[in-house]
Amino acid sequence: MNIKSISNNLPIINQPKEKKVDNSQTQEVKDKIEISNAGRNIAANELSPQKLEEIRSRINSKFYSSDEVYNKVAEKILGEINK
Repeated sequence: MNIKSISNNLPIINQPKEKKVDNSQTQEVKDKIEISNAGRNIAANELSPQKLEEIRSRINSKFYSSDEVYNKVAEKILGEINK
């Protein structure tokens, strides 16, 4: 049996040509966030400074990156899918 080596010198066939872009006519797309009235009401009425500090503390301690949280989120998603 004879095995030939593989070469890195493969021919390049049908490479697409680079397109020139006229930057004077392109517009920059920016992200936009809109908060609903319901979301504003929840923020105003249900999120006390103490609750916000608790959430910040959990984020900083990486609580939300735990297996326990991942499992609860996965269970909720599966529950919604199986309805």
